[in-house]
Amino acid sequence: MGIQTADFIVIGAGIAGASAAYELSNGGKVILLEMEASPGYHSTGRSAAVMTENYGPALWSRLVTASRNFLEQPPEGFTDVPLVTPRGALFLARDGEQAKLAAQAQELTRRGASIQLTSSEDALRYCPVVKASEFVSALYEPDCMDVDTNALLTSYLKMLRARGGQLVTNGKVKALKHSNGMWTVSTPAGTFEAPVVVNAAGGWVQQIASLAGLSYRNVVPFRRTAVVFDPPAGSDVRTWPMTFDVAETFYFKPEAGRIMVSPVDMAGSEPCDAQADELEVAIAIDRIHRFTTMEVHSVKHKWGGLRTFAPDHEPVIGSDPEEPSFIWLAGQGGNGVMGGVAAARLAASFALNAAIPADIAALGITAENVSPGRACVLDASGDRPVVGNLEVFESM
Repeated sequence: MGIQTADFIVIGAGIAGASAAYELSNGGKVILLEMEASPGYHSTGRSAAVMTENYGPALWSRLVTASRNFLEQPPEGFTDVPLVTPRGALFLARDGEQAKLAAQAQELTRRGASIQLTSSEDALRYCPVVKASEFVSALYEPDCMDVDTNALLTSYLKMLRARGGQLVTNGKVKALKHSNGMWTVSTPAGTFEAPVVVNAAGGWVQQIASLAGLSYRNVVPFRRTAVVFDPPAGSDVRTWPMTFDVAETFYFKPEAGRIMVSPVDMAGSEPCDAQADELEVAIAIDRIHRFTTMEVHSVKHKWGGLRTFAPDHEPVIGSDPEEPSFIWLAGQGGNGVMGGVAAARLAASFALNAAIPADIAALGITAENVSPGRACVLDASGDRPVVGNLEVFESM
């Protein structure tokens, strides 16, 4: 088989790569490479899959705001089913966390989001299993939505093919070289060339950059654990919101008639097919027992997934400082499904050497504050290591 050429090669066919390939497919031919036998196997297929504007760091939450309209009202012909359905989100603050919750409420109001600040007792009308005595205040976000990740990914890939793009599976990158303005990508599925490469390889982004001959970038994977169990007998969980604590030590939500909970663990990991950690499973169960009235009698399912972070937990999107034709789309940190629409548009603007879309720029997103060239991402000395807690990073 000869070398196949394109205008853009996107590496990684999870939600990040598929959405970037879709955005770029109006600007030229796109080849989307996936190392697994099917797309979306790793982080995309192991996501809590909600859209909330009050989760994650500042820039990611703004990208969620910029993604909302597409998810709620996708372009004609994009999908035959709704991409989002109502869920609601509840954020619970313990004593000493009220100021953080109030600041979140102020920021959401500024961006036009609908919210309700209330007491922990009043929060029981949204989620009746919360132990109100453990908390002092709450924020309810009625416009939080469940995201149909499979429908979103499938629709991106369908539209990519309709526009002449190509998905290549079993296409793990073995070599990546840049010469005379062209990238040559060698895989078991063939050899491909394009003037621009987009690195959307999730937990493997650093490996792809290394193959490209680029210096170390401080964007690394962490494992996240989730546990599924049965709700209390007789409970109608369909209307329960996704529930978080402000300190981000747990979240839980209804899922197919059961309850999914995560202890929001962040254990450093090599890129791999992540599995649930038994200690974190126990911690997740303990947090359900401590902060709710529910009892976990048996674990029905458990799983692990990778979440990739920069030290400041913000997006890593844009041209590599050593090679402008190598575009990063990384550091999603669990925000990749709900903020991925806008993140892909942003990455495409860099790949196309175009202006940042006006609606994204209006939210304070700049080339500098998401850049792969910002100090904490460039630093390989260990002075700014990726840490599991954002407050720890900010105190360094």
